[in-house]
Amino acid sequence: MRIVIIGGSHAGIAAARHLKKVDPKVDVIIIEKSGVLGYVASSLNLVLEGYISRLEDSRTTTASELLSEGINVMLNSEVINIFPQEKLVQFVTSTESYRQEDEVSYDGLILAMGSSTFRSEFASDVEAHITTYKTIGQSKQALEKIEMAQTVAIVGAGLIGFELAESLSGQQKAIHLIDRMDTLLFRYFDHEVAEILMERFPENLQIYLNSNVAHTIKDEKGEYQGIELSNGTQIQADVVVYAVNPRPNVALVEDFLKLNLDGTVFTNEYLQTSDPSIYAIGDLVSIPFNHSDSSLYIPLVTNAYRTGIVAATNVLANEQGTTKIPFPKMQRTVVSKLFGYFVSSSGINETEAPYYGFEVDSVTQTFHSRTFFATDEDFEVTLKLIFDQQTKIIMGGQIITSDRGSLEIINTISTLINSKTSLHQLATMDYFFNPTISFPLHFLNQLALDGLLK
Repeated sequence: MRIVIIGGSHAGIAAARHLKKVDPKVDVIIIEKSGVLGYVASSLNLVLEGYISRLEDSRTTTASELLSEGINVMLNSEVINIFPQEKLVQFVTSTESYRQEDEVSYDGLILAMGSSTFRSEFASDVEAHITTYKTIGQSKQALEKIEMAQTVAIVGAGLIGFELAESLSGQQKAIHLIDRMDTLLFRYFDHEVAEILMERFPENLQIYLNSNVAHTIKDEKGEYQGIELSNGTQIQADVVVYAVNPRPNVALVEDFLKLNLDGTVFTNEYLQTSDPSIYAIGDLVSIPFNHSDSSLYIPLVTNAYRTGIVAATNVLANEQGTTKIPFPKMQRTVVSKLFGYFVSSSGINETEAPYYGFEVDSVTQTFHSRTFFATDEDFEVTLKLIFDQQTKIIMGGQIITSDRGSLEIINTISTLINSKTSLHQLATMDYFFNPTISFPLHFLNQLALDGLLK
């Protein structure tokens, strides 16, 4: 049996490796249009902050590693046609010295083409000043433009935009962060966390909310001068970087597969598309959200891995007649490091709860010590729990802390949300105690007790 995977990013690699683990005899082929496998989309930040010296170094695996696992890899190969009736994929392999067209048949096909960052289309004569950085090719262009710029405008004040702003904040550049929402980090954090984070904002960072880029500004000679926002504010930005949520790359299949209204590929609970032999994963699909009756588009690396594993299991089950597994609901658990703080959230926040029709309450507390006999004077963690007003069931949580180890609490909160745990249950939940390591009551026990007293 042969399984072809289109796309060698996180989702495609996860699917390929799981296929070989479940059935070493299956023939697995990855077709990847770039020369890098598992490229990390935030690699631009890693270069700017000095973690790596080259963008090419930011990858999760290599072709030789996958080949050693029995996975066939075709790099620099772009799929140009899929013939679902014949179960055939047509692709072109291009290098500096040659271009070759070829085709491969499949028993099962997994789509993992990923997504592309959306940006407004301005006139071609200002393209030198506008960039995105999701792919390695885009990142190389963006890095060159940013290094030459003195003023950088970042469109999108979500985690993507803030991470780039932090990477640039240590350099002698003016940074302008623009977002159409009226709150910072909307969908991830409420004002309690945002206000703590704002205290660390550097002087060279300026925020513009309720705004978007309306058009570019040019002088009398038609030369680019900057951008004007929808509220009339003018910014003399040398480069404009779009750091907004991406959109799925569906052009290859939109003519023969069913799509959702949000532009993602339609799948059933097993990630099977409208063609029973084709599965879709990663940034191509919407996934079920714990607090909604419908699926949401949440393009995270963690979701890419999980969809890849579930699709790999089910494409084998479809061919071998074994049991399929549905993709579970998720909480949208995220983490980041911003301006010296570690921040993380899971589930819904208090701001967005009304959009889902929920009446919620919350409890927030800051802890300055983790044990009776504390020696780490710089320790600080602020925790917030969001819960249903009537049932007291936990629906979300947020963390901002100076302590990296405390981030693991968000995984516990994610489990509590998934298990529909109530404050009553959490208040007396069994956690360890040692006087040199912890308090008799865990931070989460204390939060739950405070929440019940509200």
